[in-house]
Amino acid sequence: MIGRNVKRAIGTLSAILLMAQFMTAQDFFKNISQPTWIGTGELLGSTASFQMNWVPILDGQFYKLSFQHQRDESEELIFKSMGVYQPKNDGTFSGTWFDSRGLTFPLKGNFSDNTLTVLWGTRETEEGKTVYTFTEIGTVTVTDYVLKDGEFVKFGNADYVSDN
Repeated sequence: MIGRNVKRAIGTLSAILLMAQFMTAQDFFKNISQPTWIGTGELLGSTASFQMNWVPILDGQFYKLSFQHQRDESEELIFKSMGVYQPKNDGTFSGTWFDSRGLTFPLKGNFSDNTLTVLWGTRETEEGKTVYTFTEIGTVTVTDYVLKDGEFVKFGNADYVSDN
C-alpha cells in the first residue's frame, strides 16, 4: 500500500515538474514575443547593434525569430537570419535556422528558469551555442559561442530592450 502511494506521488510530482518545464518554455516564448527587441553589444571584437523579433506562428505551435546585426565599423554589412522553433512538452525544442550567408542549421535545446539555450549547426558547416536570458529588469541578454577544438568560444554578446 505504501509502495503504491509512493509511486503515485512520484508520478504526480513528475507530471507537475514536466508541466512546469512546459509552462516555462511557453512563458519564455510568450514573454519574448514582443514587437521588436533592440540590442547593443559586441561581435567579433567590435561594437555592434542588433535587432530581434519573436512571433508565434501556426496557432502558437511554433515561434519565428527574425534577427539581424550590424558591426558599427561597417555600414554595409548587415547579417540577417530567421529561426523557427518548436517547443515540446518535455521542456526541449527543435527547429531550423536560415541566414543571409545561405546556410541552414538544425536547432535544438532546452529551457531552464529564464534561460533558453540553443545548440545550433552541424559538423559540416559550423557548430555553436546561443544563450538567451531574461533579466530581472525586463531586458534580454544574449551570448553567442562557436565550437572550436571541442570548446565553446564566445564571439558575441548583447543586451536587448523592448521597443514598446
